Amino acid sequence: MFRKRVMAACLLVIIVVLLADRFVPAQDFAAEPDRDLVALDDKISQFLSDVATGETKSAFAALLSGSRLAGQEKPLAALIEKTKELETKYGEHRSAEQIAAKRVGKDLVLLKYLYKCEHFPVVWHFVYYRTSTKTTPENGTWRVITVRFDTELERLWL
Repeated sequence: MFRKRVMAACLLVIIVVLLADRFVPAQDFAAEPDRDLVALDDKISQFLSDVATGETKSAFAALLSGSRLAGQEKPLAALIEKTKELETKYGEHRSAEQIAAKRVGKDLVLLKYLYKCEHFPVVWHFVYYRTSTKTTPENGTWRVITVRFDTELERLWL
């Protein structure tokens, strides 16, 4: 008798599990995209496109507009020179794609892009911080606080 009850209970659990997805409300996969992330992606995509066409200095000027990084002349000049060497080292640019986008709270965004070259890919890292004032805490300006690239592809797994 006990065995029949256990078998019946197991059968009931299996039926519930199999039918559960039919009664769960559908998720809204057409949810509104994050407007901030879309705007930042557009800006970075333009930056990478300009870098690919050799307009490196103006690309950095546009990307860093309003950022304190624009005033760090020596490190910025070194980054621009390293960026100009990408084609020589890794081959002609083929394409770029966003591979990670992460919000940390409301005002910090970390973005990674794979810059695909003929011989080897490069990973670009961008960090944006939204500055605000006391009167407009939610509508501040997004500014780049970190920009760098590397070829440490193994670190993408972390």
